[in-house]
Amino acid sequence: MTTRLSGRVRDQAATVGFLVLLVAFIGLVLVPGYRHADQLSADTAALKLASEQRGQPVAIAKSLAAIRDRLGSRAFVGQAVKDLRGAVQAFDQSLAQLRPSAAGTSADLREVERLWSDYRKALDPVAGFEGLPYRDSDSAGTQLNSRGRQLLQDTRQAINSSREGTDRLNTALSAIGTGLEQQVVTASATLRKLMITGVAFACLLVTLLAYFQWLKVRHERLAVEAQNQTRDILGTVKDGLFLLDADFRIGKAHSAALSALFRRDDFSGLTLEELLRDTVTEKTLATATKYVRLLWGERANEKLIRSINPLAEVEVHFDRGDGSRDLRYLEFDFHRVKGDHGVRQMLVSVNDVTSRVLLARELKESQAKSQGQMDMLLGLLQVDPEHLLSFLDDTSAALAQVNSVLKVPARGDGDFRTKIDQLFREMHRIKGDAATLGLASVEARTHAFEDLLQELRDRSQLSGNDFLPLVVSLDEIIGHLQSIRELASRADALRANAVLTTAPRAQPATTTIDAGPQDIAPSLDTLARRIATDAGKKVRLVTAGLDEVHGDIRRTVRDIAIQLVRNAVVHGIEDAGTRRGLDKDEVGLLQIQFKSGEQRFELVFQDDGGGIVPERLRETAVRRGDLSADAAQQLDTKASLALIFKPGFSTHDGNDRDAGRGVGLDFVLKAVHSIGGKISIATAPGKYTRFSILLPAQSGQQGAVA
Repeated sequence: MTTRLSGRVRDQAATVGFLVLLVAFIGLVLVPGYRHADQLSADTAALKLASEQRGQPVAIAKSLAAIRDRLGSRAFVGQAVKDLRGAVQAFDQSLAQLRPSAAGTSADLREVERLWSDYRKALDPVAGFEGLPYRDSDSAGTQLNSRGRQLLQDTRQAINSSREGTDRLNTALSAIGTGLEQQVVTASATLRKLMITGVAFACLLVTLLAYFQWLKVRHERLAVEAQNQTRDILGTVKDGLFLLDADFRIGKAHSAALSALFRRDDFSGLTLEELLRDTVTEKTLATATKYVRLLWGERANEKLIRSINPLAEVEVHFDRGDGSRDLRYLEFDFHRVKGDHGVRQMLVSVNDVTSRVLLARELKESQAKSQGQMDMLLGLLQVDPEHLLSFLDDTSAALAQVNSVLKVPARGDGDFRTKIDQLFREMHRIKGDAATLGLASVEARTHAFEDLLQELRDRSQLSGNDFLPLVVSLDEIIGHLQSIRELASRADALRANAVLTTAPRAQPATTTIDAGPQDIAPSLDTLARRIATDAGKKVRLVTAGLDEVHGDIRRTVRDIAIQLVRNAVVHGIEDAGTRRGLDKDEVGLLQIQFKSGEQRFELVFQDDGGGIVPERLRETAVRRGDLSADAAQQLDTKASLALIFKPGFSTHDGNDRDAGRGVGLDFVLKAVHSIGGKISIATAPGKYTRFSILLPAQSGQQGAVA
């Protein structure tokens, strides 16, 4: 840690030193050097100009002498005047150029300007002459005219001024040149020193640049090593790792396992929503998006939010390419990556927890199965062995009948629906028998079988393949009954052991039990209370004469009573609040009376519930499509009440295990008719419903129960 800190301080010091040297180089070398170089250039130009002007006064003097001589010889003076004028103008221009130069502030230049001003006054009349200075005559020849004589006079005065002015101007110009030379020498020496200093600074800067280059190579090497290590980690780790930015987009770097988990290779720029859209449900996707957005809040408690992670164990589906889908379970974990200004990114780790989830489910199912078997065993211990054995035998026979019905070929839609009605009646009777014995597992499985039948009944068209799920469900019910038989055997063994343990050893004895008429009232009372509790109602069952039912019709009477009790509690008896509003006792009353006669038996069932409303029956028939509205209006009360015996007809919209699905009363009617009996209904809406059933005394010879 100390080494790393010292290295960081050294790097920072080198950076600061480089910046200081760079600023010093610019301020102490480059800027002054540029200024001195510019001054040196100006001084050199001024020196050159001053040197060139040293011969200019002499040239003016020569031009004046040439004018004088030409005037004396009566020669052409125009060119000489022109040369003088050019020399004067050139000297004026030179002085103008010297003023802004390095010599512009010197006293020598001011002296030159003063001398030239005086000298110029004498030169201007000569330099400005124009015209002809001669006149020609035949007698005298070429003579000076008045202007020529004035020009000669002005020229002689200018020559007199030049004798003194030329020397003084040359002296002043020499002084200017000397001063400029001294300035050039001084500026050159200063510039040389600056160059040497610049070379020293440059060496230091090059040294630091070399150091920085070494640092860069070193850091690049470390970065490459870190990148390789990161790639090795991302390529080896089993978790799917990636980063999310504020726009929920996946970063460029991610673990190799992510490709295997999501079965794709390109993730860069992909949003989390796009990643999950085709693998999870829309509801899960919306919840996950809200959850991740919540994580970006600065005040959000990360631990608390992680505890409500909707993707902690999410079910995903992947296309296999052959039309099927692969089910997997993934676990997403989110970690906020914070910077100086809050959350910068979100680190997401993804694990495949399919094995863990499936193992946990198997364990849970195994525990539930074990607990169910234990509960079933304890329940079987409370069921009368003879009743249980009879139920198992009867149910096995009924299931064999169901299997036979399934095997019967059907040619049209009507045959299929007839088969559904037959299966409904058989399974509904089994469910009722299981309910009376308290065998909830059998009741639940037969109810599931009825769900499949109801689904088939609701379809507009049927085929033989639609019945295949029923075969699977039937096989599961048969296997469950076999398990009950095995548990019943264990229960018998437990009872036998209990008898052997508690019986006196000195006096073993054999007890004979008289298997006379059995009273089915207790099981009906238990069934009525259970159904009422599930429906949130209260009922009381009053029976009379059920202990006198003979064996040849006991099964039929019991089946009929079960269906009537179920129908009355579900459809007829109101809940306690409704009954209080109608000034009725909160506890609904169910009455069953069995009377024996020489030629016939009579079974009367009555409840004090809401009764049957014919108008409601007709509305239900129209809604189901069984009747048209006009045909329903033509039905009288008796015909309307007869609708309740129609297969599949029901006014109850529920799908619970006690729902008749339009099978209960259909079963009652078929059971009564199968032994040659008759059934009638009497009802008063809001008061009661009574079923009166007449059974022949010799029913055992009439036929079997459907």
